[in-house]
Amino acid sequence: MKYDIIVVGGGHAGIEAAYIASQFNLQVAIITIPGVGLGSAPCNPSVGGVGKGQVVRELDALGGLMGILADKAGIQYRTLNDSKGFAVQSSRVQIDKELYSIKAEELIASIPNITVIREKVTAISPGFEVKTAAGSYRSTKIIMTVGTFLNGKLHTGSEQTMGGRVGVEPSSGLQDLLAAIKTRPQRFKTGTPPRLNKDTIDYSKLEEQPSDSSVRNFHCLNQPFSREAEQVSCYLAHTNATTMEIIRFNRERSPMFNGQIQGVGARYCPSIEDKAFRYPDKSSHHVFIEPEGLNLNTVYPSGISSSLPEDVQEAYVRSMEGLEKAEIEVYGYAVEYDVLDTTELKITLEHEQLAGLYFAGQVNGTSGYEEAAGQGYIAGVNAALALLGLEALVLSRHESYIGVMIEDLTSNTRDEPYRLFTARSENRLFIREDNTVNRMAPYRQQLLLNTSLDKYQREFLENYELLVKFCDETMIVETSPLLREFSGEGELQQLSRRFSVSELLRQGWLNPVTTLERVLESFQLKIDYDLVRTVAISKKYDGYIKRSEGQNERLKKMDAMRVNWEEIVGSGNISFECKQRISRIRPETFGQLKLIEGIRPATLAVVAAKAL
Repeated sequence: MKYDIIVVGGGHAGIEAAYIASQFNLQVAIITIPGVGLGSAPCNPSVGGVGKGQVVRELDALGGLMGILADKAGIQYRTLNDSKGFAVQSSRVQIDKELYSIKAEELIASIPNITVIREKVTAISPGFEVKTAAGSYRSTKIIMTVGTFLNGKLHTGSEQTMGGRVGVEPSSGLQDLLAAIKTRPQRFKTGTPPRLNKDTIDYSKLEEQPSDSSVRNFHCLNQPFSREAEQVSCYLAHTNATTMEIIRFNRERSPMFNGQIQGVGARYCPSIEDKAFRYPDKSSHHVFIEPEGLNLNTVYPSGISSSLPEDVQEAYVRSMEGLEKAEIEVYGYAVEYDVLDTTELKITLEHEQLAGLYFAGQVNGTSGYEEAAGQGYIAGVNAALALLGLEALVLSRHESYIGVMIEDLTSNTRDEPYRLFTARSENRLFIREDNTVNRMAPYRQQLLLNTSLDKYQREFLENYELLVKFCDETMIVETSPLLREFSGEGELQQLSRRFSVSELLRQGWLNPVTTLERVLESFQLKIDYDLVRTVAISKKYDGYIKRSEGQNERLKKMDAMRVNWEEIVGSGNISFECKQRISRIRPETFGQLKLIEGIRPATLAVVAAKAL
């Protein structure tokens, strides 16, 4: 069988890659291990979070899949950092993981030019022939989205089994599949907590966290606040001194501390063993009790990932208030797996040494469904564009979190699994959830895909400009009855007797969204909520953004500037150490060059001077 693009792996990266590539009317195949549903959630049953919610909305505006599926399977909505500024607020949706995969299967099955092949890949030839036990398939482009399955090994206490997740057969190592591609010598590690029987928990002792009806759905074409699935609550529990004492007492039985596990885990997502020894003076840690599905009898206790033996897991779980009689349905475990050296990838996620081969997801050393999906989209869209002879899609790090992630990954090796944070962006006051359409629509329009999404975005941008003009030109005078609603303890005195709606929205003591809604209501104008929110918050940050706009524009142009790394290395004005680092990373743009660890300012000055 011959396909234009073959995607190896049907997880979050794989289905995003296939979904966007299919929009170019190419024949796409997903080859995935039997017994694993498309878009499955083997770890936490949620989509979004700090930095991650922004990625889901960026994907949605680019024509991706994750936001659509999250809304179909979302059973609890929350805004994280809701007490902080709009720039760092992020949406998080608890999903019914069973329903999410069902909806992914249905949606992919409805696309006629995507074929799903449920077979285990055994080899990939240099001629891009993908071999399985049942046959072989050829393609022009291959996208590897194999997650944690490359030489994956599971650990629960001293028990070790091969595989990428519990209950699923193991996969070969990458070098067994593609002899020309080398993985990093250091393996990475991730983990998961024990799953608890939901009927054995005393919820009366826990703090309830109901779903927030004011959180906007992820998919921009959906009604903002209508929910497709039943909404449920999560609950908050805590560890205590007894919990941590049990864990510390069993240190030598932990694969993480007795030498059994060699892989490197993420500092920002520590296991309960990490917490016990990293914070010896702290005994109370949050444990979020998250339902895994409406029809599933298990909950996910986020915050207590562990590879300790089964008896120790039972002991420390039952030491917590509300969990005294909790029964474990699936024990927690750690997974070690091979990862690629992402400095071998171009910013399109195509491999430097083997044209037509792309990598996305956890195989690139990242953690999280959202990071995987973002990479899957970039690999899928660029494989399709390359096949059609069109210009690559490269997202600027100054305009998107996906752009931040891709540049971070391809510019340096990582000593731990990579995770997105708002703090990774130098321009986070601009890269917000509310203005995603404004940021991503120009990139989407580059693809020349005239769909209902593209029509919506064109209309949104036109109406955005009109509402901005209204805010700038509509004046409020001191005799207006509106002022009585907005004035606090004389704060409006700092404004002149006549000021614009835009000036009003920038006042620090006012919520810009509700303020603009009230102003529009007074003029008897009914405007789409998404539009009101975007304009109101943009006006709130208008001063900062305008001050930094010129600098950001110059940085974007500099960062996007193409560089020839071989010419740089051949220059006589650059230190030997910098030449070595540049030779290893092989940057394609000035932005990548700038991010290489250890590059001296003098080197950047030499390159910039030659380019200018």
